[in-house]
Amino acid sequence: MNNIIKSILLVGLLIFSACESLEEINIDPTRPTDVELSLILPGTITQTIFNQGAEPPRVAGIIMQQFEGFDAQQVAYTDYVLPDVTFNNYWRTGLYAGSLRSAQLMIDKAAVENAPHYAGIAKILLAIGYADATSYFGDIPFSDALQGLDNLKPSYDTQEQIYSNVQSLLDEAMSDLSQDGGLITPGSDDLIYRGDTAAWIATAQALKARYLMQTIKRNPSAATTILDIIRNSAFQSTDAQPELTWGTAQTDNNPLAKFGTERPNTLIIDSRFAAKMEAANDPRQSAYMKSSGDDYLYFDDGIDGTLYWAQNNSTIPLISLEELQFIEAELELMAGNDDAAKTALLAAVTTNMAHLGIDGTDYITALDEDYDAASNKHETIISEAYTAYYGQAFHQSWANYRRTGYPSLTPSPTGDNGLNPGGAIPKRYIYPISESETNADNLKAAIDNQGGSALMNVALWAFQ
Repeated sequence: MNNIIKSILLVGLLIFSACESLEEINIDPTRPTDVELSLILPGTITQTIFNQGAEPPRVAGIIMQQFEGFDAQQVAYTDYVLPDVTFNNYWRTGLYAGSLRSAQLMIDKAAVENAPHYAGIAKILLAIGYADATSYFGDIPFSDALQGLDNLKPSYDTQEQIYSNVQSLLDEAMSDLSQDGGLITPGSDDLIYRGDTAAWIATAQALKARYLMQTIKRNPSAATTILDIIRNSAFQSTDAQPELTWGTAQTDNNPLAKFGTERPNTLIIDSRFAAKMEAANDPRQSAYMKSSGDDYLYFDDGIDGTLYWAQNNSTIPLISLEELQFIEAELELMAGNDDAAKTALLAAVTTNMAHLGIDGTDYITALDEDYDAASNKHETIISEAYTAYYGQAFHQSWANYRRTGYPSLTPSPTGDNGLNPGGAIPKRYIYPISESETNADNLKAAIDNQGGSALMNVALWAFQ
């Protein structure tokens, strides 16, 4: 027995003394511990734009009745059955361990390596990720987020704080981008502007306008600031808007086309959206949808077909010129300037038609007359934005709807369920199950802070 005990002690001593050397040699040479900024930036950009076409905005397209489920879980989504597993992958790998983590890594690394232009771009991408997520869920982790093993259970910031922090991030980004480039500057690794800092600053300004508009009900006095940004600081042409052209391969293609290929015929165009466009003689309908000879309309037509937004290599904007013009139209109307509102509205629709390569002369002429005769000009503006945002900004249509109540939609007759009591058009998404499993206390505190419920019938702070 003594010999056995001595042997165990000896083995333990050897293991203890070898630990340091084992840690030093147990390194996978195929997994680098440090990555250059020029290699992080492309992935951060693509993940950010991928998130704009992934499940949360695609489901927003269902909620906003531009899509409807035909098979699989998309059928349940059409009836607002959106359980806590729905957005788990987006939250964990697309967002917090995806675009946000990469952007924060860029910011930290840029500070060490004296590369302020990289930091500026990263802060813009970080702002987009946080702003879109808070528009879906409300309160989310921000101040305590992205700390890795140092904090695996981050607390939640309020939606009001998130929107304020997003504006601060965009201000910091513009400051970084206005500095001397330092030791390292972006070039071809910047897939959007190739290192053009002035263009990124104009994009930051455009995003400030978007997110100030999302909170306009809480801060009406921001209207003057938003109009000033749109007219004087944001980009002024489609050539200058931030956009990414996806690849043709299934590994780097447009997420909407990817979904159509990987989940064929599980999602189709909502017949009400098609009927709306047909009744208006909208020439964009042929660029949005097609019929295959049956009663169903499809949003994709195979690999690199004719439908503008569902091609493998579609070009998707982070934010478009037409969005800024629609915001301008709405603010002018709110200020009582009907003529200026109509001018901005017609400009927005003209821009969208040109974006799609469509001659919209007849449609715009009719819209000019219809606007003058409209009893609710606000709904006319938001309804036109709704049509124009198809394919590129479903999430912005949903944000507009929750803020204004337009366009007029009839909820699903079977949309009353335990996740969406009352059956109205959902006002938010359910928090993902990963949070209830790994961060339950902070999640509960966040829900309590939002009135004690995070079901889909509870309006978020910005849209109340």
